[in-house]
Amino acid sequence: LLINRLFFHSKVINFESLPIAFYIMYMKNIIGTFLVYIIAFSSPNIAQATKIFDFNDNCHQAYRHLISLRLDKGKALLDKELRDNPNNAIPHFLGNYVDMFRTFITEEEKALQQLNINKDKRLEIIDKADKTSPYYLFSKAEIKLQSALARLKFEQYMKAFWEIRKAYKLLEKNAKKFPDFQLNQKSLGLIHALIGTVPDKYKWGMKILGFSGDIQQGMSELEGFIQYAKKNNRILYDEAKLMHTFLLVYLDTKKERAWKVAKSLPTKDHLLNALLVTDIAFRTGHSDFAIQTLENRPQGKDYEKFYFLDYFLGILKLNRLDNDAHLHIAQFVDNFKGRHYIKDAYQKLAWCHLLKNSPKESEKCMKHCESKGYRLVDADKQAHKNAVSKVKPNVTLLKARLLFDGGYYKKALAILKGKKKTDFSQKKEQLEFIYRYGRIYEGLGKHKKAIDYYQQTIDKSTDKSDYFAPKSCLQIGKIYEEKQQYQQAKSYYKNCLSYKGYPYKDSFDQQAKAGLNRLKNKT
Repeated sequence: LLINRLFFHSKVINFESLPIAFYIMYMKNIIGTFLVYIIAFSSPNIAQATKIFDFNDNCHQAYRHLISLRLDKGKALLDKELRDNPNNAIPHFLGNYVDMFRTFITEEEKALQQLNINKDKRLEIIDKADKTSPYYLFSKAEIKLQSALARLKFEQYMKAFWEIRKAYKLLEKNAKKFPDFQLNQKSLGLIHALIGTVPDKYKWGMKILGFSGDIQQGMSELEGFIQYAKKNNRILYDEAKLMHTFLLVYLDTKKERAWKVAKSLPTKDHLLNALLVTDIAFRTGHSDFAIQTLENRPQGKDYEKFYFLDYFLGILKLNRLDNDAHLHIAQFVDNFKGRHYIKDAYQKLAWCHLLKNSPKESEKCMKHCESKGYRLVDADKQAHKNAVSKVKPNVTLLKARLLFDGGYYKKALAILKGKKKTDFSQKKEQLEFIYRYGRIYEGLGKHKKAIDYYQQTIDKSTDKSDYFAPKSCLQIGKIYEEKQQYQQAKSYYKNCLSYKGYPYKDSFDQQAKAGLNRLKNKT
């Protein structure tokens, strides 16, 4: 009766009135239909084609387009793959890169909203895919991790944290289930390295939440994956190289090694590589190379509009005291609709005009610095503070600072030569004069002189809102660490962490924590 009502929606049939042949045929159809029903609901793999994970050549090519920021080309290949192989789940995984990169590049709320909508849809699709594949948990973890990283751009810290935790748990589970699946190491390596920057006094919290790892473990995992991918299928190899090179500078202080790796990366048709190479070149004192890389970066309709790179090029040229620096920074402020570095860009424009002896234009830019943009990153916080103070920077100190930032140490030293502390009327300028000498001598490799000037800066610092003293502590710590004088290094890293309420604190604290982590087993 139940079968009859389910499948035929009819009244109950009087079987006794049916001819025997019809009765047998009727029952045969009923039983057959019932079996189909049972099979359909108990074995979904048979009733509907299960999605598989096939990282084929087409997906490889799409990934290469995506990672080089040719997002439209990459998406077109993914769409083609879905038309040709609708049961392949890899295009849904790779499709998340499109939204993630666009969120990072534009920093627009609508991009983040689109990422979240599409992320949920992709996870639903992948949930129905082959659960016996090592890509099943891995792709879910990657999508959550990418979403978390995008949320950090918008200060959604709690949501980002919980997504990272979910991703971490999925990766750990996948690593236990598929210990030979090397892709696990790429993402676990990144997370383990970042966990390693958490100070020891907060490690208990990480353990309660299920996190563990340190910088050395994370770097080792990334390096292991890179070696494997290079010799085998090269799946996600490009981003692993980017992550590793980034961490060498930011967490492991192996700047020369990072520079050696960075300058070997292709940038002619790879916009993301161009950004990384530029950043590493800049941070390792190769600003001319950085400028050349950005001037020759791939552009055009195939690549995403990346206005941050105009800002970056303008900063690099300003550091070299080039006359056309303002043109690139203006391109950024005129077109960028995001949230970060807008105030800093207006401050840098003000400096450009100040160096050109155009005080009215400089004041106009500082008013924009005060009223436009957000105070989210350290550079914007400091720029806003400077704008509100109405204090114009000393041109001599400004030139020395810019040249030092560009790695032009001898030129910076020449700017300060012959000057005395008493040549500067403001106490803050006098302190900065001492601090600048410390920075320049460190850049020139004259560490004894650098430590002396840094220590003077620390001793004479009275304004807790300035960054000169904590930065001096951080740099002395790095020098002592390089000299393998670990106790002194630890002491200065801890001193750096003790300062409160100054610009760049987040960045300096991160570096100091990473230093203490590296030295935790060294005496």
